[in-house]
Amino acid sequence: MADPTDPALAEALLRAPPQVVAPDGRRWAYKPLGMALVSLFVLYHVLVLLQHTTPSSGLATQFSKALGEGLKAGQYMRAASSVQSWSMFAPNPHRSNMFLQVFVELENGDVLDLKHDMYGRREYPYMFYDRMGKINRRLIEQDRYQRHYAAWVCREWALTHDGEPPVRVQFVKMWTKVPHPSRVIPNGGFDPMQLKLTKEQMPGVECATTVHAQIPDDIRARHGLPPLEPGVFRNVVIQTWWDKAEVRAKTIERRRAIATPVDNSPDNSPAVPDPPAPVEAGGAEGGD
Repeated sequence: MADPTDPALAEALLRAPPQVVAPDGRRWAYKPLGMALVSLFVLYHVLVLLQHTTPSSGLATQFSKALGEGLKAGQYMRAASSVQSWSMFAPNPHRSNMFLQVFVELENGDVLDLKHDMYGRREYPYMFYDRMGKINRRLIEQDRYQRHYAAWVCREWALTHDGEPPVRVQFVKMWTKVPHPSRVIPNGGFDPMQLKLTKEQMPGVECATTVHAQIPDDIRARHGLPPLEPGVFRNVVIQTWWDKAEVRAKTIERRRAIATPVDNSPDNSPAVPDPPAPVEAGGAEGGD
């Protein structure tokens, strides 16, 4: 059995290119028994997800409860940290409609609206839900996603424009306040397009300096695009557990080297005699 602490093995596992074909030439990753077990697990997982995420009230209350108890859905979802709740709509629903405009700025100075937001593009009521609306709202609620989203925008623009990325991606936050029910009920509703629209410019993201905002050479070759110049692609610095262990070992070794005293005296220097042992005060052995 291979030694898991072998540096060569760790480097191969962490950084070796993936193998498309298995060494023994087999087509499937698992044997028939393994595939059957995995299929049963996937089926169980899907059933638990459907039971857990659908509303538990209404006509299917008894059936949903019996199915959940039989499948141990609650225990499984808690163990998998996949608990969901339908209480997300109450007791404090959103008091405003928020949107995030996404623009790209090109080399010639043109600024184009990519129309990733839902403002004015959704008819009410609507039958089909566009998930881009949820993504757009999440970019406003948690702005840490904006840089990664902008990197995707840079890559997607380059893929559809002969490999040329935009200069930067710009964000503009927009929102309208939902009127109070006391104003809405007498009028039988309200027109969302008639509400006051407020805008706020947000920090932009540079395509040339943002990590993974450029198309890597293997993807460019797949789309028939020329490779990038050396140093243009900004890759992610991946620090694995092995890298952290190496840094920690080197840090400990360096600290030990600093703390260890170095003997610079020549070999022929005279030995220093040990000091005499102190003499205890008092008389003969036994004391008083």
